[in-house]
Amino acid sequence: MLADYVRIIRRQVPGWREVVSPEDRALIDARVALDGWYPMDAFERLGLVVLRHVVGGETDAIRLWGRSQVQTALQALPELANPEDPRDSVMRFQNYLASLFDFAVVTVLGVDDEAAQLEVDYGMSAVSEECATWQTIGFFEELLTASGGHQVVSALQSRRWSGDGKTVVALSWISAAMSPPPFLARPRVLLVDDEVLVANGLARALANVADVTLASSAAAALGFLEHQEFDAVLSDFLMPGRNGLSLLEEVARRWPRLKRVLHSGAMPVEAQAALRSGVVHELIEKPAQRDVLVASIATPSRR
Repeated sequence: MLADYVRIIRRQVPGWREVVSPEDRALIDARVALDGWYPMDAFERLGLVVLRHVVGGETDAIRLWGRSQVQTALQALPELANPEDPRDSVMRFQNYLASLFDFAVVTVLGVDDEAAQLEVDYGMSAVSEECATWQTIGFFEELLTASGGHQVVSALQSRRWSGDGKTVVALSWISAAMSPPPFLARPRVLLVDDEVLVANGLARALANVADVTLASSAAAALGFLEHQEFDAVLSDFLMPGRNGLSLLEEVARRWPRLKRVLHSGAMPVEAQAALRSGVVHELIEKPAQRDVLVASIATPSRR
């Protein structure tokens, strides 16, 4: 996690030396020891820099970042997930966290075959605690999906940073595999989103099932489409210049066979009309679960 913070600050915070303390400058300049131990206040300070200067306090971006960390974690520690038992994976991850922190940051209050209740307490300031909680929620959502859970749903039942006595997260999922639609073997996906952290998180989450190309604007996306073959276009709506729905309208005219998906946290009122007319094939609200996105991009268009 600290390595992620350092990498993001180095790459995405212009003039970062001016916004961090001398102590943190030394930490960012140094090589992070992946097997080393670092004080909790260092995590908190660097996390706040990322929160303020990279994601602008957007909890969806933080949640997606948490999801994107799962595949990296599983590459290093594949035993964290039981691919056939989401319940077991919840317990494994709690035990893993206990090996990283000298206090209980996540406590499983209850778990059964298709639901779990967690208490999250990093012992940080209100803003940092909220950020860490959303990151943790995203991580558990993706971990459950990687463990065979379908239609994963999370909800905050109480929030310590808002004055409640503790932070409690409820998770639910469906364990039995549902009959999937016919999937493309490995779809070629053009992902269009101007939020770098969100785009990178989505690309990492989909990397095992799709070949993903990133575009940060509608103009860049059209450039890719004119020179490369794709199976699907997954676009955000709000972007500088041309919005995602306008982009997908042009894609529908010029490349009608492509699957067209609008993926946005601010769905425009005209999106339903675009869905009915066939300009877009699916509307997905952010932050969508990984299995929802996979089903969308890997299912051929029927129109």
